[in-house]
Amino acid sequence: MKKFTVKDFINYNAPCFSCGRKITFRIGSICLTQHMSAIYLRATTSNAQTEVDLQVTYARILKLTINHITNKITTSDPEALTKYLEVNKLFLSSVCNNCYTNIESFYLEFNLHKGFILPVGISKELLMLTDAKNMYQINSTAIDEKTIIVVDRINVANSLSHIRFVLPLSFLYKLKNKEHILQKIKTYLLFS
Repeated sequence: MKKFTVKDFINYNAPCFSCGRKITFRIGSICLTQHMSAIYLRATTSNAQTEVDLQVTYARILKLTINHITNKITTSDPEALTKYLEVNKLFLSSVCNNCYTNIESFYLEFNLHKGFILPVGISKELLMLTDAKNMYQINSTAIDEKTIIVVDRINVANSLSHIRFVLPLSFLYKLKNKEHILQKIKTYLLFS
């Protein structure tokens, strides 16, 4: 499986593969002690680094900065970061607010002794593609090791007009371009 630095992950789907628009990059956080959904933290990115406020309290802000060249981290409070990471898992998220294409990484692995983040793989992708007649949802998950494709007709009143099929896992980095994937899906539909 291909691994990405934080900068590579940000550039992986920028601009959006599906529609060409700007993506929103966020860092997701899941608390291991509470059974809650992930929360998404707005990250500030530049060419050189990514900054995110992990915790904001009345007394302090726990800030994490990731250098894009080295994947090294700095923090406003190393001890607080260690405690935070004991109960929270972080992951990277790229979402397009136009077509709802969404890509997420596995949990980030930190080497706190040396101060860097290890490269991370893609956990799941949801690509939303359209052509003149159809909308294609391409949902790939590494944990299930499969890609599910759902094809829906556009402008059809019958909501049961979709086709669904399962393929071996195929992430975006294995695909050439949008036209290439649409052609592969249409060929598969023709012969299935």
